[in-house]
Amino acid sequence: MAENFVAEAFSLLAISLVVIALRWVSRVWTVGFRKLAPDDFLMIIAGALYSAETTVAYYVGDPWKGYANSGMDAEYRAALNPESEEYRLRVGGSKNQLVGWLVYTVLLWTLKTCMLIFYSRLTDGVNNMRIRIRIGAVLLAVTFVATFLTILLGCLPVSKHWQINPDPGKDFCQPAISKLQVGVLISLNISTDFYLMSVPLPMIWGSRLSLKRKWVLSVMFSGGILVMVAGILRCVLILTSGKNGPQQAGEWSIRESFIAVVVGNLPMLYTLFQRIQHYGQETLTKSSERKSYQLGSHRTGNSSRVGKKGKKFHHPLSMPNDSAMDSDERIVVASKQEQGLGSMAVADRGSANYSGQDVPGSDPGIRVQTELRVESSSGRNSPGQRGNEYDIFRYPESRV
Repeated sequence: MAENFVAEAFSLLAISLVVIALRWVSRVWTVGFRKLAPDDFLMIIAGALYSAETTVAYYVGDPWKGYANSGMDAEYRAALNPESEEYRLRVGGSKNQLVGWLVYTVLLWTLKTCMLIFYSRLTDGVNNMRIRIRIGAVLLAVTFVATFLTILLGCLPVSKHWQINPDPGKDFCQPAISKLQVGVLISLNISTDFYLMSVPLPMIWGSRLSLKRKWVLSVMFSGGILVMVAGILRCVLILTSGKNGPQQAGEWSIRESFIAVVVGNLPMLYTLFQRIQHYGQETLTKSSERKSYQLGSHRTGNSSRVGKKGKKFHHPLSMPNDSAMDSDERIVVASKQEQGLGSMAVADRGSANYSGQDVPGSDPGIRVQTELRVESSSGRNSPGQRGNEYDIFRYPESRV
């Protein structure tokens, strides 16, 4: 195997393991260790499988030097001495190819399962999504068993997978270029990827999120398209590369799996970066407010804590109601300081623009302001909800 691909393969492995580690940082930061979900632990298994797949792909070139039981005519097979070094390399290379296909399949379907479990959390509480998750679970189970058994038992007895002479048949029993394995894998892999993408996208575009956020999430959840493209290229190159088929199979399996690992962890990385950005902005805001408070006399009551009381929970990906109305009230007390400058001591519930009126018979320095807020179905979030958009992937754990 070319040295440049060896460097590429282990570089991609290192990046993938870092991505998985960052996923764990994001999840522990978001929900805590005790509330980690099954897909978080499955992703560790996926990292181990990807490490195994990289090792198997490396073995294609060293020690098996790209040999397998393919790329020979009948005369060459008959003349090949079973005691020769080439014979040993071809048998070992064929076994390596079979193991590579099996590990590759288990890895891909493990990543698909992680995504489905994540979707089940993301859509918890959204109407009519549970049945789609269950259909997806059945689809993944059936397609995995079909793919795995086709690769392993598509050629019987299994020993024909590494048979040299007579020719075992390139359509079924040459694992490096088996048309049966390629056909079954590409069809079931693409169909399951399409189904997984169909779960979140309609829900996102029917949600109350902003248009910009809808596009961002849609692009992120459409990453399966890149996995499908890499899988198609892999299969085409395997069937058209001739003697280089075994090496092409190993190289492109690594590239496709790398894309699948990144895509499978992208939602958690998105959450991590959004949280970092949010806390960075929050820190700057608090620092600015602290300096302003030291220089002036403006005092603001703790409105955020009061404003959260009684707020009705809305799943960020649920469909908007036709209207939602509530009334917020706050008291504004006017006072004067020795320098003649006015300051406002505010105790409020909610966060919106207020217009007030004097209360008959009350102190002239006290005004009662009432807000009537109407939330339409245009998809815009209320001010109280906007601040949590970055954290939508916490649901349902973040409900309080």
